[in-house]
Amino acid sequence: MKKHKEEELKQKCSCEEECACEEECKCSEDCSCGEDCKCTEDNKCNENCSCGNHEHEDCSRGEDCACHEKDGAIEAKAEEYLNMARVIQADFDNYRKKSYEQILNAKLEGIAEAVSVMLPALDSFKEAKKMITDEKVLEGVEMIENKMLQSLEVLGIEKIEAKGKPFDHNLHSAIATLRDDSLEDGIIIEEYQAGYKFKDKVLRYSQVVVNKRED
Repeated sequence: MKKHKEEELKQKCSCEEECACEEECKCSEDCSCGEDCKCTEDNKCNENCSCGNHEHEDCSRGEDCACHEKDGAIEAKAEEYLNMARVIQADFDNYRKKSYEQILNAKLEGIAEAVSVMLPALDSFKEAKKMITDEKVLEGVEMIENKMLQSLEVLGIEKIEAKGKPFDHNLHSAIATLRDDSLEDGIIIEEYQAGYKFKDKVLRYSQVVVNKRED
């Protein structure tokens, strides 16, 4: 049985006698190829060669071996894939940043819209306090109002300062003018309706009465 296998292997192998062939008849580094070996006439390996390992580091056929060109092609392809990976990574980073900004903007817009709906309720505290004569009741109402304002501050909502401040068209809306010679021109005398801002964005302008001196 063993003798039959050796004869079959010998017929299959195309290398010379000094070649140390493997079962698949691939020549070793010391092999002198025979007539039927799939090498070129000058023993330069090509892509059809059936010789053994011809990686660049292990090749014994010199610089003319085609495996050198193959290694160069592999390196070029590897560099191409690496560049593609870098582009994909950069695109993903940009997408992640853009998505984060969109989510953050949507969150801020949601807060601003919700607070805008609540502002008329805050206005009612001012009117209610005018009608309360009981000091303890008034104190309780003011405590609730302050708690609501503190909650808004946690969300980044600020009440716009008005009374006694110079008029600022970016924050205030003048609904009337009065003359008070004890105050400088353009000073806000009274706040008719409170204004609020969120992250430097005005949710509602303060409606105010402004001092206007005659020349």
